[in-house]
Amino acid sequence: MLNLNQSSSVASRYQSKETIFNISNRVPPTLPEDGPSDMRDELHAALGRVGCAHVVLKQGHVVEVSPTGRAMLERYSEFTTGTKSLYGVVREIAKRASVELPAGSMSWLATSFNEGIASLVNQMTNVRPDETCTIILLDLDARPEPSPRTLQRLFNLTAAETHLAIALARGGNLLDISRTQRLSRATIRSHLASLFVKTQTRRQVELVSLLGRIALFP
Repeated sequence: MLNLNQSSSVASRYQSKETIFNISNRVPPTLPEDGPSDMRDELHAALGRVGCAHVVLKQGHVVEVSPTGRAMLERYSEFTTGTKSLYGVVREIAKRASVELPAGSMSWLATSFNEGIASLVNQMTNVRPDETCTIILLDLDARPEPSPRTLQRLFNLTAAETHLAIALARGGNLLDISRTQRLSRATIRSHLASLFVKTQTRRQVELVSLLGRIALFP
């Protein structure tokens, strides 16, 4: 029998936290005016769902930033002193990772705001002939969250089942979800049992893992 007073070992670590990843989709994107914006928006949204963002710098300015990137930088600025500009925050992250950001380069940086770390994963120089440099940021605190539309298309979920799946992907436990959604424990148990059947999973940990793997689907 399901115990609503106990969350899974994965979800319990995050049961009352909202990560940068979870707030990123609420931030409007900053993108160039030209180009296939719909396709770019879909790509940014998909990458954002797994906590991945990009920032483009040119001559001391942020000239392009994905929604997730803006959310990450703004969140980071809350914990820094001095400059609050997006460029200043990028420089602070690079300083913490002990990395230079030369023009024409592309750098992959992994960050954790909870742990206060930033680390260089890889860097390629002379990638672009102009004076821009691109930074790919990976939020290590992120909880991959699938698109509701994808869940409904793949598994034919109802609206209520979709809401529960998203809440679980965000790290919620069953008791808190029951309270937040104002549903009875029996109803939550019924929705979860249906999720197991439709996704062909058997345990909550397995279900959350599956939800994370399909987070990149549009």
